[in-house]
Amino acid sequence: MSIHWKIENFAVLPSTQDVVKDRALEGEDEGLVIQALTQSEGRGRQGNEWFSPMGNLHMSVLLRPLCTADLAGQISFIVALAVSAAMDEFIAPGHKKTLKWPNDILINGRKCAGILLESELSPKGLVGHLVVGMGVNILSAPEGRICIKDVAGEGRLAVHPFRDRVLHYLDMYYLAWKAEGFAPIRKAWLAQGHGIGHKLTARLPQREEKGIFRGLDENGGLILEVSDNKQIVIRAGEIYFEEPETAPQRLH
Repeated sequence: MSIHWKIENFAVLPSTQDVVKDRALEGEDEGLVIQALTQSEGRGRQGNEWFSPMGNLHMSVLLRPLCTADLAGQISFIVALAVSAAMDEFIAPGHKKTLKWPNDILINGRKCAGILLESELSPKGLVGHLVVGMGVNILSAPEGRICIKDVAGEGRLAVHPFRDRVLHYLDMYYLAWKAEGFAPIRKAWLAQGHGIGHKLTARLPQREEKGIFRGLDENGGLILEVSDNKQIVIRAGEIYFEEPETAPQRLH
């Protein structure tokens, strides 16, 4: 059964995440969408500030997957696929779009979108609600990043039509995940995965690990080959690639 999206727009908010979290605790149904034209205190993962000017997409949605925390983590891959599919409708041919673990979307090797998941566990240990924040650079981007306008074709590019396409694909992938599990989501993500087979450094809370990115395990963990006969699985952390393997090639 499709999600009924209930979209509420605001000119400015401190953070769309905080509004959805408050509404979730008040008992709001799944499908609430809070969108702000600008945010004064937008944030990304690890508490980083998120650039939130007019013309870009800043929105948070409420999901109630009623699953264990490890399964809820798979939803970041669902959201990445949804944002990526929406981008496909606006990006001109010839640009390389990749999905960077755990939840960034890159175009030509530069970050264009980020995803933030925050959850609340029920007394039974299930995820009672999941607040999914999405920030997408549509018309502008900070230095070193990229926006869709930089790589768009001739079609009109605006926030609300892009938002509606993201919600369409989010509904589609979320329902597929509920019906079929993570395997098809994992396969679709790996088809766009950034840097598979390349060297990276994973910065974890207590240490660093270096190795070769070998894909995702059955729950979405990053498989890192640290030696010829040893692989480890990274569940959370920041990853840094050694070379810009998705930079656009020069035409000779």
